[in-house]
Parts: sequence; C-alpha cells; structure tokens
Amino acid sequence: MIGEHLLLFGCMVGVGELVGSIVLGRLITVFGYVLVTILAGCLAIISLLLTYMTIPGSGENTDPPTLALTIAVAVAYGVSDAGNNTALSTIIGRLFSERSEVIFCVMSCVMNLAAMTWYFVYTVVAWETIIVVTGMAVLMSMIGIFIVVRPK
Repeated sequence: MIGEHLLLFGCMVGVGELVGSIVLGRLITVFGYVLVTILAGCLAIISLLLTYMTIPGSGENTDPPTLALTIAVAVAYGVSDAGNNTALSTIIGRLFSERSEVIFCVMSCVMNLAAMTWYFVYTVVAWETIIVVTGMAVLMSMIGIFIVVRPK
C-alpha cells in the first residue's frame, strides 16, 4: 500500500505544511510562538506514535493501516513541520532583523542538509530507529527554541 500511494502521502505532507503555515502563522501573532511551538511539538509526537502503532508487525498490530489514517498522519506531519518552521522563522527574524536574509539562507542550507541526511538514513535504518531519531530531533528543537527565547 505504501508504494502505491507514496506520491499522495508526499502531497498530503505538502498540503499540511501549506495549511499549517497559514493557520499557525496567524496563531503566532495572537498567542506567541512558544505556545505554537508546544502545539506543533505535541502534534509531531502524536503523529510519530500513530505512525509507530500503524506499522504492521509492531506490537500486536498485524493489519496494514487504512488509507485515511495514513493520510491523516501525513497531514499531521506537515502541520507540525510548518509550526516548527514558522516559529523558527519568527525567532530568526526577530533576533537577526538587520541581517535576516543571510540567516534565512543559512537556515535553508542546514534544513536541506538535514533532509538529505534523513533520506540517506531512511534507506538504511529500521523504521523504529527512524521514529526515535525524529522524536529526539523534535524534542531537541523545542528545547533549543526555549533556550533562545527564555526571559532574561
């Protein structure tokens, strides 16, 4: 099933990122980026747990996941990624307002290198390891955001 609908899952992640950027960007102006980052982190952890629970053969689950559940998890990944990216962009824009173009370029390069590394790891490592590594990356990014924006 995964191979048949892989393009659809990628598109749903993109739709989740688009909708998440628009909605969460407006929520940042109302509630601030700390609350939105917490929301995005919680959504990422929930989607990671749903992914782990729907893998056939993990635990007592032997049935393949339904298409609707898989699409919902893909959209949730997109929204959580958009929340983290929007919060990071807001923080970088505020911290480096005089040289924001350079910082955004560096951030884009680092994100692209991370994506390249992710796809390399994806082709070699087991699913469980990928989920744990992604969860740790979400946790570390949330901790890093709170370290940067902590009250002085």
